[in-house]
Amino acid sequence: MTGGRPRRRPDWLLAEPVSADGGERRVGWALFCALAVVVAALFVPTFDTGSQVVATAPGAGGTTPAPTGDDPTASGAAEGPRSFVIAATGDLLVHEAVAASAATPDGGWDFRPQLSGVAEVLTAADLAICHVESPLSPDDTNLSYYPAFNVPNELADAIAATGWDTCSLASNHALDTGETGVRGTIEALDRVGVGHHGMARSADERARIDLRDAGGVAVAHLSYTYGLNTGPLPPEAPWLTNLIDVPTIAADAAAARAAGAEFVVVSLHWGTQYSAELDDLQRAIGPRVIALDEVDLVIGHHAHVVQPVTELDGEYVVNGLGNFLSNQSPETCGGCPPGTSDGVIVRLRVTERPGGGFAVTGLDHIATWVDRTDHHVVVVSAPDREADPAVLDASATRTAAALASAGVVVPAARPGDPVAPVAGS
Repeated sequence: MTGGRPRRRPDWLLAEPVSADGGERRVGWALFCALAVVVAALFVPTFDTGSQVVATAPGAGGTTPAPTGDDPTASGAAEGPRSFVIAATGDLLVHEAVAASAATPDGGWDFRPQLSGVAEVLTAADLAICHVESPLSPDDTNLSYYPAFNVPNELADAIAATGWDTCSLASNHALDTGETGVRGTIEALDRVGVGHHGMARSADERARIDLRDAGGVAVAHLSYTYGLNTGPLPPEAPWLTNLIDVPTIAADAAAARAAGAEFVVVSLHWGTQYSAELDDLQRAIGPRVIALDEVDLVIGHHAHVVQPVTELDGEYVVNGLGNFLSNQSPETCGGCPPGTSDGVIVRLRVTERPGGGFAVTGLDHIATWVDRTDHHVVVVSAPDREADPAVLDASATRTAAALASAGVVVPAARPGDPVAPVAGS
């Protein structure tokens, strides 16, 4: 929360990770990832308008770049209340067939054509957020796919080219290839200038606060997962990825605020695979995370189908964004429902309140669908290729119904439309 109504901080408890049903290995375990709360005096934020905003705790070993632009937190930078648009998407899951579709004659990979149809929507947003579920190989050797992912790092080039600004990395697959996958993923995203949270190569890197400038507002993005297919976090390297734990999330969000964040987005990898209904973890933890004073928005993924948007006192939990890029469908995996072909871009307009803080004043969605012939992501309302209208209509209907199934109105939109206003905003 960033101003407005008073809120009671909930009693915290350790979240119990819930095993997922379906095609991935199931892991049941609980682990408290102990992290020290970083106080405000330890952080010195720097700002680069339109780019990365990094704050590093002194002594953490990272470098803090010198300011190269205007401070997006400076008051009076523009007339009227500041406002920005977030576009959030679901799982980027590079199965072997997806990589095969991206293969080039010279032996490389180019995922950009698969994602070209959504670039207009993502580049129009002030902050586009993705989820990378497949760890990237540092050098494109020893590639592997389901059930343990180590995929071509050219995916990072496509992420940047398509218009995403930052990506969540914490997932049940985060440590499929151990520290090698963590290193490869971070190096690839750093190479193309895309922000990230949810993996780290060291305790120092885990302590860094990565902020993004969205329309002149400093936004922090944090990422956590319910658990890992590989078992508990290694005790000698607990920083490799982040587990869902309310006190840890609160501490990280507080550190982000201390580093200059004006709006905090939390990505949670959770839910039961192939189910559009919320599970016990989502129902228990979602309201508690969004109720934290330091958190403004929660977005989720992992179920591989679209799930409902829920609301608490004017703040939103986008519980499940579905598959954005994958090879899952009833034809390719046993138990996969038709909804595994569906994805969505949820757009939120965030506006500064007169009394301080920010509120979501607009909310809508643009449905997407993956064409399995070459794994091209199609915008259902504005397809850039021939596709069966009945198939697209069915996909759009499933997506709209899932998003609204908890009672929150999430209108459908087309690329170029202004974000639909929230009633009463």
